[in-house]
Amino acid sequence: MGAVLHQAVTLRFKATNNQAEYEALIAGLNFALSMAVKRIQVFSDSLLVVNQVNHAFETKDEVLKKYLQLAKSLISLFEDFSLTHIPREENQMADRLAKGGAHRPPQDSGCWIDRVLDYLKKGVQPDNRREAQKLKLICAKYALIDGELYRRSYAKPLSKCLRPEEALKVMEAIHRGECGTHARGRSLVMRILRQGFFWPNIHKDAQVFVEKCPQCQYYADMQRQPAGYLKPINSSWPFAIWGLDFLRPMPMAMKGYKWILVAVDYFTKWIEAKLLTQPTAQNVENFLWANIVCRYGIPMVIITDNGTPFANQKIHDFCGEHQINLKYASVWHPHTNGQAEAANKNILNILKKCLDDAKTRWPEELPGAIWAYSTAPSEVTRESPFSLSFRMDAVIPIELEHLSPRALQIWVDENDDSRKVDLDLLEQKRELAALKRLERKRRVERYYNRKVNPKTFNQGDLVLKRRLLAGSNLGVPKLEPNWEGPYIVREVTGPNAYHLMTSEGIQIPRSWSGDDLKRFYA
Repeated sequence: MGAVLHQAVTLRFKATNNQAEYEALIAGLNFALSMAVKRIQVFSDSLLVVNQVNHAFETKDEVLKKYLQLAKSLISLFEDFSLTHIPREENQMADRLAKGGAHRPPQDSGCWIDRVLDYLKKGVQPDNRREAQKLKLICAKYALIDGELYRRSYAKPLSKCLRPEEALKVMEAIHRGECGTHARGRSLVMRILRQGFFWPNIHKDAQVFVEKCPQCQYYADMQRQPAGYLKPINSSWPFAIWGLDFLRPMPMAMKGYKWILVAVDYFTKWIEAKLLTQPTAQNVENFLWANIVCRYGIPMVIITDNGTPFANQKIHDFCGEHQINLKYASVWHPHTNGQAEAANKNILNILKKCLDDAKTRWPEELPGAIWAYSTAPSEVTRESPFSLSFRMDAVIPIELEHLSPRALQIWVDENDDSRKVDLDLLEQKRELAALKRLERKRRVERYYNRKVNPKTFNQGDLVLKRRLLAGSNLGVPKLEPNWEGPYIVREVTGPNAYHLMTSEGIQIPRSWSGDDLKRFYA
């Protein structure tokens, strides 16, 4: 037998024996998940729990049904799971741990009020001299009036001292009662003190109470700070990594064109684009074959968003057949496919300035916009996508019109030697451009990461997900909650990326960014 790890859980609510058995099972599963366990064998002396989990018994009790759903959702996170019934005699280790906790006297057997009252009424002090002196100083702040304990405070002349159960009722009433405003921690503490109540750890208790308030969690403000650090995507050579995206629906043009499918190479920033009438999976597959594979070879990676034209079986099969690693950006997290987003923005800006009022002429202007982008030097690398792709700068019409030095020499025999030199220097040019781009990415990364508020989740954690309205970028209606759930983290797929599922074990499609998740406190 290897190392033995003990865990005991105290239930601070009334529970039946069967509910306690489920609590023990769920606590053990969470404990195993926290240690990244993938295969687990569970032994229990509860015949009911074992048979309900193994579908041998029907679950009729409504409370046990909820326990069973939660247990099944946690079980689904393991690669291999088994639950076996054993007699109580063979479960002595767990039995001794449970009995030891049940018979252990609490470390603090009385309420804090009782200790102060005993001193004020009877002069009862601890035997330890230092502890007695400490109690005397504490009790100097309290007064006994008509058998009730009051504390001298700054907010009120006297504040009534409350026991834990009374304090919970007061927080409930002031936070979400008839006059409640769902105030946050410090504001809630101020209201409690101004109403004339007090107990030790009032600030900590208020913070915990507000954290667990369902309404405060569902209607919490959207988070603005990023939850994960920026991880730049670097391409090792040209045409190895492509980003795909649709340029937002354009005004309807002749022949029914309304969409632009854009692909951008992560190394050279070279753009390929195609006009489409509909954003379908078949059109995307045709574009990948004709415009990417047949022109530039099979790429290593293709990065897209989670749109239906990209996230479907047809595209999966195409990429699998050609051994292309297909990666999806998290929902509402376009940074992952930022290269395609940036290319779309640049093309759109050029089109806007070229079209003026003739908005439906955009298909005619699109080739020129892409050509202008592809031949313009980058501010970072000082090289154009054309020069990094085809080893030299493109000849543009103005050079022929005004006969630039290069245009004058274009048919001279010596140009062949110059071309050979360009080919020899190509790799050096690309390496220099890659180094400049890498340095720029590092500067952006350092700036971005200063704003990060790190937030991570583990398998089995309960989270709320930002509410998304299909086809809308305007957010949720004013009186609707900003968050929905709770969901369970099914898998951590990468830095700041997670797969989710419901408490019934239903998997939520696609990957979700930690920026759009927040921890749920039950």
